[in-house]
Amino acid sequence: MALKQLLETKPPTSYFKPVPIHLCILIKREQPRVVTWDFGPTGASPASTKKNVVVVFSDGQSVAKTTIYEEFSSKFVEGGSYFLRGYGLRGQSVPYAINITRDTMFFRSGPLNISPELRRMAESLICPPSPLTPLSGCRDMTGLFTLEGELVEISMVKKISKSREAYPLRQIKLREGETLISISLWREAAVSDVLQVGTNIRVSHLRTTQSQYGTQVQSTNASTLEEVISEEVAGVCGVVDVEGSPDDLNLLLVTDRTALISRALWAPLDAHLINPPLMVKIKIIGQKVCKIELFKD
Repeated sequence: MALKQLLETKPPTSYFKPVPIHLCILIKREQPRVVTWDFGPTGASPASTKKNVVVVFSDGQSVAKTTIYEEFSSKFVEGGSYFLRGYGLRGQSVPYAINITRDTMFFRSGPLNISPELRRMAESLICPPSPLTPLSGCRDMTGLFTLEGELVEISMVKKISKSREAYPLRQIKLREGETLISISLWREAAVSDVLQVGTNIRVSHLRTTQSQYGTQVQSTNASTLEEVISEEVAGVCGVVDVEGSPDDLNLLLVTDRTALISRALWAPLDAHLINPPLMVKIKIIGQKVCKIELFKD
């Protein structure tokens, strides 16, 4: 029976035992997951973690993904082809997932012909597409998406309890131009170390949900957070002292953006600011300039 047909056909009885199937292991990847959390006055931290393994396999016609316990992952290697015997199906409805147990046997066998398209589909199962989306249009998205913006607000970590499980939740707000969006960060995303007000960040694999408060933007298990580092050619119109920070200046760029820069970093360029804008090549991490030099055509 073909893999796709197996996973999309309801078993005739609850005692159904699938016949052996010939599969190639396309991707085998560890997936750490925090099982329990420690909560304190300053936030949350992982207390215990388990490492499951995500597997994507193919019969040469379609691809499918399943998650198995780490203890069973030594039975096979990525790239190998096997006949599986003693596996089951997991799920309440189609499409089902293949269930690997201690009784599952992997018999080494001949290679399967896997097309480049199937390999691309396998990668998409591990890391689904998440297109960069303007903040102003994200509430209309129906799939996964990525947002970038200035981090302007971070809430304290909240402890959420559900079904005898407790996990962290944190609310953040991103700004892009005049648009402000709230994002709910769950579990590992809620304790990311890139969360600092004033930085520009990128949050991937977000989704929208509906609640009594309207459309909400939330993280998923695939979400990642990273600080945005930008390198560009920009025009500097002027500089101003930063109140309360004598070692820093604020640059005004021709795009009406501002960026912090240390006095020491700006000093070699100050004499060149005669006929603004002064064109410079600039590298910005978050909202602060970390490298700047005169731009030469």
